[in-house]
Amino acid sequence: MAQTIDKIIVHADDPGLMYWFVDGARMGPLRRDYADKLAIEVGALWNKAKARKVEHLAQLNACHAAALAFLAKRDFTQALLLERLCRKWPEAIAQVTVDQMRAAGWVDDKTYATRRAAKLTERKIVSPEFLQARLSGEGVPDSIAQKSARAAATTLAQLCAEAKRLVRAGKSATSIARVFSRAGFDLDTIESAFAKARIPWNTDS
Repeated sequence: MAQTIDKIIVHADDPGLMYWFVDGARMGPLRRDYADKLAIEVGALWNKAKARKVEHLAQLNACHAAALAFLAKRDFTQALLLERLCRKWPEAIAQVTVDQMRAAGWVDDKTYATRRAAKLTERKIVSPEFLQARLSGEGVPDSIAQKSARAAATTLAQLCAEAKRLVRAGKSATSIARVFSRAGFDLDTIESAFAKARIPWNTDS
């Protein structure tokens, strides 16, 4: 049986939110623009269909607020944000929120990849393959991950310079090769760096 909305009040701390009362029971809060779309006003009918719509919008509103809170603390890819939101909200609600964040510029996979790649290579040697795999694992699309990895990863010239520095520090070619291997470089690349740096290395040792 339909009931009637008999009172509306504005949220004391946020004028963009409002509550309404149906037979003395308080409902909400809900954004005023959402409430206007649903014709929530004094004298309007209140029924189960409208209650379901309000619940859907309330979930969207709460999910949106949570997404903004997450993004205020750290960067997310679209995939990472969706996964985080799906821990509490239905996937459909979470996906709409992620789409809204992307449209508003709060989530940008290219920006994330550029910043993350710079962080992962800060004062470190990292191969393009290792970096691409890391970015892809964090939800960056493969094409973006590959481009960002190539731009930020250690070049052959930088690898050669690092090899020379480690030799001057007293490291053996074998120990340097192990360091480079752990950073994701394959044998051919390591050999090329050693040859360019004129560092003798017996691969059988």
